[in-house]
Amino acid sequence: MQAAERHKQYEWKPSRLWYGIGRAVFALLFHSLWPLTIRGRENVPRNGAAIIVSNHVSMLDPFVVGYGAGRIVNFMAKEELFRTPIVGWFVRKLGAFPVDRARRDAASLRTALTVLKEDELLGMFPEGTRGTGDGLLEFRTGALRLASRTRAPIVPTAVIGTEEALPRKKFVRPARLAVHFGPPVEVTELYDNPKDPEAMERAIEAMKAAVQALHDSID
Repeated sequence: MQAAERHKQYEWKPSRLWYGIGRAVFALLFHSLWPLTIRGRENVPRNGAAIIVSNHVSMLDPFVVGYGAGRIVNFMAKEELFRTPIVGWFVRKLGAFPVDRARRDAASLRTALTVLKEDELLGMFPEGTRGTGDGLLEFRTGALRLASRTRAPIVPTAVIGTEEALPRKKFVRPARLAVHFGPPVEVTELYDNPKDPEAMERAIEAMKAAVQALHDSID
């Protein structure tokens, strides 16, 4: 592998101007077409790094999470979004960067580490893809591995109603939405044992259970 490839990172730097414009647009939508209830915003650090992990059922989810958090949330997003020039340009302006879900994407990992080292919020969907809303899919380990390396807190998050507001391959519909941010998940066991499979399994279950509990509390 060439040195340039070993140190490659994806382009990342959100535009506060475009993020502000996007936030203003969604503020109108969340007060009209999609009334949004926000709970637990106090659990999102006002300053410093943190990893926001959420369930995922709709393309609308990152916008709901980002709006609810009250800070710029830089999402790791599937690379397919970046193949369309206009969409790719727009989501980059909002702080998103691509990840290849079919393989271990070292460039995406390095970009995520940079986001956290610059004391920003990183957004991740640990299911790895959109679910159906009938229950959480299996969680991947990426957020936990990043937390073990950076000590960034993991903030469990649940989104409700977005699968009705913006369903797959259907038109936009009015719906009531909610986003709930919970207290950080305790994963300190991984700090000293990041490669311990049993510790990782316990941390995955704790993270998943926290998201599920938040989801059930606002269902």
